Amino acid sequence: MGANAKVKARRTQDLDPIDRQILAILEVDGRRPTAEIGRAVGLTGPATADRIARMRDKGIITGFTVKLDPMQLGLNISAVVEFGAYSNADAVGIAAVVGHPAVRSCYKVTGPGLLILIVHATDGAELHDILLDFSSHGSTKTSIILSSDLAELPFFAERPRDVIGVLLRKRRGRGYRPPGVERARE
Repeated sequence: MGANAKVKARRTQDLDPIDRQILAILEVDGRRPTAEIGRAVGLTGPATADRIARMRDKGIITGFTVKLDPMQLGLNISAVVEFGAYSNADAVGIAAVVGHPAVRSCYKVTGPGLLILIVHATDGAELHDILLDFSSHGSTKTSIILSSDLAELPFFAERPRDVIGVLLRKRRGRGYRPPGVERARE
């Protein structure tokens, strides 16, 4: 284990139960007022603010952000794309793929692909065009994301209890229904 790994492990172990409660609250609602968080964990607002500042200084909290819904932005198709560059020395090509406006996340990985990309497109035709853009720089293997209900699971906040139910839930009553069988009313 390297020195950085030891420091990160120690930092996680340094979290006391109140720090963990604060992080759980912030994972659910990063905009929650400090005084309200303090009341929930039994501290004053200033004491809570000090703890949050300490966790930011240590790098445990790396920022507060806004989450956007791609579908509400008209990006109805999301996909995971495994990208393998034709040449790992093709820095310009790799930069073109990673810098493509459809790429939302990029992970450097082990295995046959160099990168795992999360891309968003308005429809299948646009996704096809994106993949054609990528293909001039390498090979792709693509999987359409059917659901992101379990994306970004929390570290400290409560996780969904019925994971299988979440994964298998049908959307808007769609799905195969044998002839003569009525759809159940919700």
